Amino acid sequence: MHENFPFSDAPDTACIICRHVLEERSPIVYIFHDEDGCWQFLCGEEHTEDDARVVSLAEILDIDSSVADFADLGYGEYAERSTD
Repeated sequence: MHENFPFSDAPDTACIICRHVLEERSPIVYIFHDEDGCWQFLCGEEHTEDDARVVSLAEILDIDSSVADFADLGYGEYAERSTD
């Protein structure tokens, strides 16, 4: 466990993020913790495979530290946040 890191996964854990969040700074609306342990952080727009990017969990927190509130999502769970 990494001290003061909110997720039980390591900071260098690979995560999927959409290009809209990474490159255009769209807000993260959907947070998925897949059955296989993979994390996904997506905006509310339509996505194709070409929109997927891979970054570390630490980079996700650098982009939006408020996702730490969802660090306890279990496998197969997801959260949807308001864009208001």
